[in-house]
Amino acid sequence: MKEYELIIIGAGPAGLSAALNASYLKMNFLVFEANVPGGIPASTYPWKHVDNYLGFKNLTGREAAKKMIEHAESEGVKIKKERVTEIKKYRNKLKVVTNKNMYLTSSVILAAGSGEACRRLGIKGEDLPQVKYVLTEPKKYKDKKVLVVGGGDTALEYAATLKKAKSDVTIVHRKNDFRATRENKEKVVKSKIEVLWNTEVKEILGKKNVEKVRLFNNKTNAEQLLDADYAFMCLGVVPNTDFLKKTGLKLDKSNNVVVDSNLMTGVKGVFAAGDVTGKLRRIPEAIGEGALATFSAFKYIKNPYWA
Repeated sequence: MKEYELIIIGAGPAGLSAALNASYLKMNFLVFEANVPGGIPASTYPWKHVDNYLGFKNLTGREAAKKMIEHAESEGVKIKKERVTEIKKYRNKLKVVTNKNMYLTSSVILAAGSGEACRRLGIKGEDLPQVKYVLTEPKKYKDKKVLVVGGGDTALEYAATLKKAKSDVTIVHRKNDFRATRENKEKVVKSKIEVLWNTEVKEILGKKNVEKVRLFNNKTNAEQLLDADYAFMCLGVVPNTDFLKKTGLKLDKSNNVVVDSNLMTGVKGVFAAGDVTGKLRRIPEAIGEGALATFSAFKYIKNPYWA
């Protein structure tokens, strides 16, 4: 087995920040990414402008991700496309198992992001091709009747963006208030998007395509059928932590990784950064945590004089 000082799992903002700092510290390290390098900005919000990170004004998610990847690669960071399936103790080291190989390391940083599996309702019709979980090309839905299901920031951002792209948008939310930022709430109000409060999706109808959606009001139990061409399910994601449950890591009730002030988990040598910890879930937080996790891992391994 090849041996490293540090293995970073994930190449989103947190993982790339961790890798950049590992390069700065001249560590012998490796980065794994099972999906799209760049993380959520590249895969989920490629069209959205990144406006909350200093120096990234007017860049889209795709452009910001590209900039981060290019910066990391210019400093010698190499990203391997492998999926980590297990982390286990091996003597005084850690063994990282992927879908292709096994590696030995002194430390690990978990930066796998908020999740790659979107939450589902488990209802009839949810597998139809017009039921979507990620919005990548808003203009594709021009003049289409689109249902957006959910009440968080993602749902509101999708709805406002689709409305701007001239879609006929309706938001369906099971509660009577949104759990979103003031900015996103204001966008929905200004866009005059129809909102069906206290409403849930019972069934999606159609043989090969989405045709109608059966809804019910959870206060009155009244049902209605709504015409639709597409449905976006914005119900959150399942954290990328399933493979960690057998390692002894402590997870909170939402399956986020629990860390201390140095971002170390309950397993010595294993650190976590970014969305996987379930904190702010914003690019600035992820980048800061990625850097801190690398310095914490370096101190754990080397015990430098300045630690």
